[in-house]
Amino acid sequence: MKKEISIIQISFQSILNYKSSVLLLIVQASVQIMISVSLWAYIYQSNQTRIAGYNFTSMVQYYLGTIIFSYFVFYPVDWEINDDIHSGNFFSILLKPITFYRYYFCKMLGDRIAHLLFSIIPVILFSSIYYRNEFLSIETFIFGSISIVLSMVLWFLLSCCVGMLSFWLENIFFVLTVKEIVIQFLSGIVLPLNFFSNNVRLFVDMLPFKYLVYEPLQIIRNETYQPMEALGVICVQLIWCILLYMLSRFLLRKGVEHFSNVGG
Repeated sequence: MKKEISIIQISFQSILNYKSSVLLLIVQASVQIMISVSLWAYIYQSNQTRIAGYNFTSMVQYYLGTIIFSYFVFYPVDWEINDDIHSGNFFSILLKPITFYRYYFCKMLGDRIAHLLFSIIPVILFSSIYYRNEFLSIETFIFGSISIVLSMVLWFLLSCCVGMLSFWLENIFFVLTVKEIVIQFLSGIVLPLNFFSNNVRLFVDMLPFKYLVYEPLQIIRNETYQPMEALGVICVQLIWCILLYMLSRFLLRKGVEHFSNVGG
């Protein structure tokens, strides 16, 4: 456990070492929130009280949630794995007295805690306006917390699978870019999934992406969500985590074999 804590601390400290990075995090989060609030305020000025089931306040609440998820969950593990594989550093990581998964996850955790710690300041300020007198029930807090943690694990494993394509591809910049665009739309970051047609929703339901942001947010902010529905979401998240872990193990094994065979 000491090794894991040490990696988390180093990753966390690497963000704090640069005061400009801390300031940039606060400014970036503030700008994101102000743009979202201004955009939806303009849209709702057209006398529309509800759009796809959202009024102005609930829409702002939704986007505040997506911003928190962006800073807490979305760490570029795949970009880092890609760089480490092509630089040769990846194999020295495999020789460390800590597993590949623990090493990268601890780096991700330290970095995300630092990001969340400072980006949460403007989020709290705006939340005090749009979340007045709203408190989570104990059940919602527990189910929501579990779902958020699983969302983080799901993102990590999905990114590992994509990053390990670097064993076979010299440049996966295009793959990484497409993946980010797809996830931005299908996870519910760009728009709540309620905005999509039923056919698109059926397609999205078969993929893991909505369990990264949209479903965990529904558990936390949807007052009509029943405990069994929340439990169902968590079970599906667990299933996707298991499947992606098995896929990542397969890719890691085959990737190392391939790299060794071609004299990497």
